[in-house]
Amino acid sequence: MEFLSKSSFWAPDYLVESAWHEHAPFAFWLTEMHRPSTFVELGTHHGFSYCCFCQAIERLGLETKAFAVDTWTGDEHAGFYGQEVFQRLKEYHSRYSAFSRLVRCSFDEALSHFPDASIDLLHIDGRHFYEDVKHDFASWTRKLSSRAIVLFHDTNVRERGFGVFQFWQEVSSNYRAFEFLHGHGLGVLAFGPHQRPELNAFFDAVVDPQRALEVRTTYSCLGAAVAREWQLTQARNRITAQSAQLAEVQGNITALEKRIADKDQQITISRQQLRRLKARSPPWKRKSQTRTKK
Repeated sequence: MEFLSKSSFWAPDYLVESAWHEHAPFAFWLTEMHRPSTFVELGTHHGFSYCCFCQAIERLGLETKAFAVDTWTGDEHAGFYGQEVFQRLKEYHSRYSAFSRLVRCSFDEALSHFPDASIDLLHIDGRHFYEDVKHDFASWTRKLSSRAIVLFHDTNVRERGFGVFQFWQEVSSNYRAFEFLHGHGLGVLAFGPHQRPELNAFFDAVVDPQRALEVRTTYSCLGAAVAREWQLTQARNRITAQSAQLAEVQGNITALEKRIADKDQQITISRQQLRRLKARSPPWKRKSQTRTKK
């Protein structure tokens, strides 16, 4: 298949809970082909997708500046969560601090941090109501460069009030665009008219339904491998946790067995002491004790 490279087969270094697992192979390939000067992600949560892009930037030796924008408090779709989510990502993300920054604020507040026409790659993955996605795209449009690519996650979700698919249907009719259907859907929008030759070839090719099917099938299979690795990781973690619990139970059983053995030993010693005491007692006293028992 034409739109593959070695990077498409990389394994994500940071494998955490995410609805984005199945798009990691395409993220690696896109980063290699696009080589953005500035990358911004709106909505990062645990950081899986963002760290995939950072991994590619570092491994490819690009001069990309990367920014993750999020409040790290959650929303109606991602769920609300505590400080531990941000702290875990911050700790891991420190390895990318030479070119990346976590910007903890709302999307609108972050706008002033970026010059107009400066962002080459924008990933929109915040709150997923129709009006929210529309607002995010409209707000950040002026920040996009003439070769900008915009990614929309969850374009193939139609429950829980998600409206990304509705906005995608609208916006994708105005630009060259392609949609992956697996992994909850990922819309790839060629916002800027000046794309690199590799991406021009990509958007030209997927107009053909057969070529589009090949691309979708290939990246769906690659993405499924990442999802399976996450499932295996979770299974291994469960086995480790259960093994630890089993070891704890076994330890408790061993401790109880030792206590029982100690008690048995104490009883045996007490009986021996009692027999010795009886053996040393005068005959008349032993008879007296016998009559008393009767």
